[in-house]
Amino acid sequence: MDDEAYETSLRVFQKARTSAVLTGSITAIITFASFMIAGFDIHVTAAWMFALSLMSALALFVVMHILTTNELRRRQQTPQP
Repeated sequence: MDDEAYETSLRVFQKARTSAVLTGSITAIITFASFMIAGFDIHVTAAWMFALSLMSALALFVVMHILTTNELRRRQQTPQP
């Protein structure tokens, strides 16, 4: 793997990872507030926080990885003036 391909791969991974972590954190906060306001037990709230945060983070990671890879490929294929 050459340096340019490595840099592109690293950039895609970092962008996808950052988006996924932010989404997971926001989902955890919203889940905590919603379940506590609704009056659920802390064990139920923690389980749902973990599950929903993990699902949203993983889903967004995959989507962002695919979209960012396609965007960078498209940008590299177009000739620069």
